[in-house]
This record gives sequence, structure tokens and C-alpha cells, in this order.
Amino acid sequence: MPPLLTRQRLATAFTVLGVLLMAVDLLMTGSFFVHIAELMAASILSFIIALVLEHAPTARKDAETKP
Repeated sequence: MPPLLTRQRLATAFTVLGVLLMAVDLLMTGSFFVHIAELMAASILSFIIALVLEHAPTARKDAETKP
């Protein structure tokens, strides 16, 4: 059975969470230009976490051994 929580699925979950937090912020304030600071900070943080999870770690080219 493949692992249930992969990096891709976690990144997608954090992205959906960020969008939902933005929607809740928009519904609570009723204005696109006014925001609740806590909700906005939480949505931005979830987007940052999603970007970090989405970025696949790769080996550095200068770390390769030279013959």
C-alpha cells in the first residue's frame, strides 16, 4: 500500500487551507480591501508551507564527486 501522506498531498492540503482561509476572511469582512490580520497571516503561512513542500529537494551539482 502506498504512503497516504506524501509531500504532494500535504502541499495540496495546505493550498486548499490557504484558499479557504482567504474565503472566510472575505466573507467575514465583506470587502476585498479590508482583511482580518490573523486570517490573512494564517493563509499566507499555509501558502508558504505549501510552496516549501512542493519544492522537491535535489542534489547540488557542486556536491558531486570529481573523478
